[in-house]
Amino acid sequence: MRRPRKSGESGGMLKVRVFLVCLSCLFGSTNVGWAVSKWFYEDGVIQEGEVYSYVGVYNDAIVDMTGGNITDQLTARNTSTVNISGGFVFALVGLDESRINIIGSVQGDILGLQGSANVNMSGGTFDIFEAYNSATGILRGGTISDYVLAYGADDLLISVYGYNLAYNPDAGSHGGGQVTGLWGDGAPFSIDLYAVYNPPYGGTIDTWSHISLHEIPEPCTLALLAFGAIIRLRRR
Repeated sequence: MRRPRKSGESGGMLKVRVFLVCLSCLFGSTNVGWAVSKWFYEDGVIQEGEVYSYVGVYNDAIVDMTGGNITDQLTARNTSTVNISGGFVFALVGLDESRINIIGSVQGDILGLQGSANVNMSGGTFDIFEAYNSATGILRGGTISDYVLAYGADDLLISVYGYNLAYNPDAGSHGGGQVTGLWGDGAPFSIDLYAVYNPPYGGTIDTWSHISLHEIPEPCTLALLAFGAIIRLRRR
């Protein structure tokens, strides 16, 4: 399933180019010769055993992906919603004002947002997460194994919810530091942030300036609060 990496190319920059190539293919032609494609203009399901090279979701359609294999790209457009809980998708892309919800055991290489798209991630595994323009993301779980890159307007924001959250500007492998902590279920995580100054394609990328950390109560604290509430109710 994995794309072969050319010798001499770093994983980070290679994936940045792959994401941009995916978008250029999408915008550059409406007659791309995908092997097997599927287009959703109304609600639908992608399930175990189904294989597509490209999937497009449009209008206000809601598509649930519980399994299957998308070898090239799944793109959500307009105000559509994609709920993914299983399977494999090489590139998962949100455009316009679409919404993507990621739970369960889904796996993929690239998660990318443009426009005002939004992602809620509480499970799954992706190599990279790139957000541009005025996109937003909420991270509550799952794994981003390589890096997060955020580049765009001031209202581009990626919110991380967990406890024992910390940012170390000197850690990580992509120049932007590293965020560590525990998800709400107690699972530890680390996320490398991407940063580069005067990159070849112009501008300055400083992902940390688009990150917001939100501490949530530890599970034991929640249990104590619940126990205290029960005691108060009994006393009443």
